[in-house]
Amino acid sequence: MAKFTAGQTVVASKDFNSNHYGRIITKGKRYVIYSIGQTTGRIGVRDDGGAKRFFSPDQFMSVDAYSIKEAQERLNRFEPGEIVPVGSFCDHLFLRDGHGIIHVQPKPKRKTPRSIKIDPADAKAALTKMLKDVYGIDATVEQVIGAMDKSLELVLGA
Repeated sequence: MAKFTAGQTVVASKDFNSNHYGRIITKGKRYVIYSIGQTTGRIGVRDDGGAKRFFSPDQFMSVDAYSIKEAQERLNRFEPGEIVPVGSFCDHLFLRDGHGIIHVQPKPKRKTPRSIKIDPADAKAALTKMLKDVYGIDATVEQVIGAMDKSLELVLGA
């Protein structure tokens, strides 16, 4: 179990979901410890909703430990013999192959798309899913827009 102090910035090592409140702690997000329980050792942070809550210390890691863990996971995602991006400097990209040899290549120039075409049905489906998942509203986008139109008519019509 890690030792934390009040005022220390920590990173959530896993998501924490509550049956009543939904997701309270997001994995990879930074939180500042405002207090530590004397007897329980639980750490107090402000959750994603801004409420002060106490959590088990195994839900969090120090910022340095989390960055090392993320780097190890990134390196472990690649197969042996596959070229892994190591870093970049100026306009050169450094790559490492499975044998530990570093290769230097010029960075590819990114092409930004001038326009993106989205099917309106797909956009409506994605927005409806976002309404349900993020905001907890069980309605379609058309219903929400229709409700907003009616309320605007009431406000502007008076």
